[in-house]
Amino acid sequence: MAITTTGGLTCAGGMTFSVNGFSTPALMNGITAYNVMSAVAVNSSGLFVAVGYNVSGYPVYATSSDGTTWTTPTVMNGTTTVAYLGSVAVNSSGRFVAVGYNSPNQPVFVTSADGTTWTDPTLFNTSTTGGYMNGVAVNSSGRFVAIGYNSGTVYPIYSTSTDGTTWTTPTVINSSYAELDTLTVSSFGRFVATGNEGNGYPIFTTSTDGTTWSTPATINSTTTATTLVSIAVNASGKFVTIGYFTSNNVPAFATSTNGTTWTSPGPLTSSTNIAYLYSMAVNSSGLFVAVGSDDNNYQLFTTSSDGTTWTTPGRINGNTPTVLQGVTVYNTSGKFVTVGYTNNSNFSPSYSVYTP
Repeated sequence: MAITTTGGLTCAGGMTFSVNGFSTPALMNGITAYNVMSAVAVNSSGLFVAVGYNVSGYPVYATSSDGTTWTTPTVMNGTTTVAYLGSVAVNSSGRFVAVGYNSPNQPVFVTSADGTTWTDPTLFNTSTTGGYMNGVAVNSSGRFVAIGYNSGTVYPIYSTSTDGTTWTTPTVINSSYAELDTLTVSSFGRFVATGNEGNGYPIFTTSTDGTTWSTPATINSTTTATTLVSIAVNASGKFVTIGYFTSNNVPAFATSTNGTTWTSPGPLTSSTNIAYLYSMAVNSSGLFVAVGSDDNNYQLFTTSSDGTTWTTPGRINGNTPTVLQGVTVYNTSGKFVTVGYTNNSNFSPSYSVYTP
């Protein structure tokens, strides 16, 4: 069971760690200005890159070589183009790609070869069709895939790129109401995306190449409304997707050993407490870590060694409400890093570090 604590241990260097293993959520570089950090990725050298947006809606980024000391969140390329970024991925060459949408609600992407110098927000293949890109992932061959949904008919869409810079035109997967919200890819090359359909039921779709997709189908034919927000896969090919039941906001999950046959969404634990889980990552040892917030906007986490049996979501040390929206893991050090924002008057950019 997770330990909830309001105390901490002060370690060398002055950092305060909670006894549950997470560092107390802290402001990035002490910045109190409005910056919402939505997602984080780490390259093979251990450079963490967080992305999000500021009060004007301009895309921002921050970097860290250890997950603890961050640069000041900065507008990408000094742009004055609105771009709400919600997902980021990095390939084996170190190219970061983040996706989201602009102010006319058209899907956009940005890219960087080093996590510091970024392109301006750019439409996918100059397409001006309305829509939202919610997830991006890259396979071992370097193919990036972005998924989301269009804003007219609300059909699921995807786009692919072999370099993160030149993308195909966003294309409808099939003509049925469905929103794809999160995407992952296994070491075996299978992309799996999850989301919700018109009645709020959880759905999934899979692809072996990022281009040909299965028709989005309800997870295990469930008729329980479930909002799915994150998906991850371990080294053995077990997929786990998490979210919460729409009726009571109790956290929920479903699992699959192949990305196609799923368990029915079930409660994370026997707890009926509200917990909004927003992001999940898994390390090379198979430890899943999910983060989010409770109904009072205090930071939460839960862990699982198999994707099926989870600890009760517990509050991460800290007395300032913080919403954690993204998490990644650097397997060389075993360090999980999560980012989000402190829920003060300015929505200040925040982070926390967890080393199991």
